[in-house]
Amino acid sequence: MCLLLIAYRQHPQFPFIVLANRDEFYARATQVAGPWHDQPITAGRDLEAGGTWLGVAPNGRVAAVTNMREPQMPEPADVLSRGEIPVNFLTGEQTPSAFAQGIEGPRYRGFNTLLFDAHLLSDDHNPALVCAGNRHQPFAITAGVHGISNGAPDSPWPKVIHGCTALSKLTAGLPNRLDENSFVTPALDLLADTRRAPVDELPDTGVGEALESALSSIFVRILDGDAPPGTPLSTGYGTRVSSLVAVDRDGGIQFWEQGYENGQRSGAPRHFRLNPPAG
Repeated sequence: MCLLLIAYRQHPQFPFIVLANRDEFYARATQVAGPWHDQPITAGRDLEAGGTWLGVAPNGRVAAVTNMREPQMPEPADVLSRGEIPVNFLTGEQTPSAFAQGIEGPRYRGFNTLLFDAHLLSDDHNPALVCAGNRHQPFAITAGVHGISNGAPDSPWPKVIHGCTALSKLTAGLPNRLDENSFVTPALDLLADTRRAPVDELPDTGVGEALESALSSIFVRILDGDAPPGTPLSTGYGTRVSSLVAVDRDGGIQFWEQGYENGQRSGAPRHFRLNPPAG
């Protein structure tokens, strides 16, 4: 997952909305979103490492993870897959804050993870939404529109700034019932933006100007010739999945996933509805 756009407590009916793009190698084996047969969650699945980039659970939980772009950092000894972090939270019972404190950060390559529990929306003592990572301390996300890409949370990368601005406008006009015209289509259009940032606005994460440019759009599409020859991304890399999550004030969750093949939309969005958690 390479971009998370979050509208938190910005709509009276939907206090938590997430729009997300997962960027990955085109050849990496992936299972489309759906209920897992071995875990009580609904998510896509990375078939290479077994985890997920974003998922939801009937207990009112939502979790997602992005990697940090830090090519010079060595891999940890006995490294764990970052995709297991959302799975472990979704299938557990700890609050977001408690779970965040227990993550073994040194065992993972750099990451940010978003942890949400609808049970805590009315709790004044335990935050319902927490961002954790192994390059910063966990913190409660405040009401507002936020963006997380492959740097620090809310880093002013062009895709984060443009995405947050667009999500603010979209959220302001949402009705109390979401449908294809009011939410799904405009949200997926927002996530399909292929405009690259001007060179003078690019971040410097150590991958070189050509790749910084190729990765600067909200929707990433890198084919033969778009990346320096011999680099890993030159074999085909980009947005594989766009995901939309909307949690209503009762804790009910709606989840849409749109898949892509080699940068082209594949089929219609899949839609899942999870009822509010009891209690």
